[in-house]
Amino acid sequence: MKVYLSHGLGVNSWALYLYLIEQGEIPGEDFEAVAVNHHTDWPESYEYLEMMLAKGYPVTVIAVQFEGHKSIYEYCVDRRILPSRQMRWCTYRFKVKPLIDYYETPAVELVGFDAGEMRRARAMKEKDGVTQEYPLIEAGIDRVGCVELIKRHGLPVPPKSGCWICPFQRRIQWVHLRKQHPELFCKAKKLEERFNERRVSQGKAKHYFMDKPLDAVVQETQVRMWDDRPPCRCGL
Repeated sequence: MKVYLSHGLGVNSWALYLYLIEQGEIPGEDFEAVAVNHHTDWPESYEYLEMMLAKGYPVTVIAVQFEGHKSIYEYCVDRRILPSRQMRWCTYRFKVKPLIDYYETPAVELVGFDAGEMRRARAMKEKDGVTQEYPLIEAGIDRVGCVELIKRHGLPVPPKSGCWICPFQRRIQWVHLRKQHPELFCKAKKLEERFNERRVSQGKAKHYFMDKPLDAVVQETQVRMWDDRPPCRCGL
């Protein structure tokens, strides 16, 4: 039976990858690590992936194609929508479904939930020919343990995974996006504005990534006092 590691490019996924190696499992033979490239992860996550690939840690990267779109961002631009906290359509369409379509069933899917995330782990049962297992939980490895495991291999700790237009981001992450990736912040801001233009035209109330516009979230007027903002090149 084929064994896959569902790789989300974050700390837990890399920790699980290295844990399996410590248990004598061989990447590419005993398990296949599979990541979905929906082109909307933070740039740092892609940079870390490239570093690990160069170091000889194989990961199968599969492309997404949903209704003609290869990225969550492009899909949102075309539909003039934002990712939703309630529906979480982006997770299923651009992350979960591509993996399901790729797997050769029957199969085992290894998920990187750690020992502090037991509430997220569903009962291990077969669904559509795929059985989920949670090795980190079974081994009692929590988030701190994941970080220690990665360091034990002499590797830098990867950044927290996630999309740069994720509605679950905290304010500090938006501030970081504004400072480190102003072009992406501009895209997120313009996407939010286009979304609300559509809502207003439909007689609906405005809605934002957080509880207010992104400029207010990062306190734009204060930011401009301390650095120069490059001209917008987002194309929207």
